[in-house]
Amino acid sequence: MTLLSRLAAALLALGTLGTLGTLTACTDADLQKPSPAYPSPDYPSPDYATAPVDLSSPQGTAHSMMMAMYRGDAELVDKVFIENATLRRVKADGVVQPDGLKRWRDWVGTLDVGQAHEEIFGLEVQRFGTLAAVWAPFVITYEGKIVGCGVNHLSMAYANDQWRVVSGMDTPAPKENCAKFKAEYLAGT
Repeated sequence: MTLLSRLAAALLALGTLGTLGTLTACTDADLQKPSPAYPSPDYPSPDYATAPVDLSSPQGTAHSMMMAMYRGDAELVDKVFIENATLRRVKADGVVQPDGLKRWRDWVGTLDVGQAHEEIFGLEVQRFGTLAAVWAPFVITYEGKIVGCGVNHLSMAYANDQWRVVSGMDTPAPKENCAKFKAEYLAGT
């Protein structure tokens, strides 16, 4: 069985093949082609107020997701996520909450520019062919106050010259640690 056949079988078993139908058009040779170049994981965050949307790299897509929240732009959420994508939270006690993408998208649409800001940093990307996973620690502020922190995990697919989110998950760190979370995370403590 070829790599592509194994990938298609796995996606079919997960019920996502219809959503990612463009992947079935790839050949094994396509998977060996280098993916478009993207910045190193430590490139600086763009200015969310003015930067253009960037779906050309996994990091750019992750930042564009946060840009949508910063701008209060629910339509940008739709551009970042594929149809039927999911967004879930793994609570500190291990309980996985149901899909919250629609609720998050609707909330984003109520925000004023700059009202909420999720700073992601220390991004790590793993990529094979048209599949990528982004690990993105975050600190989120709402109306200028830190309200949460933790880690995002975004699964992405590359199709039609764009990286888009297929599924996202996050888990929170204790809120009392959020003021120093970024420094401690980057220091490895």
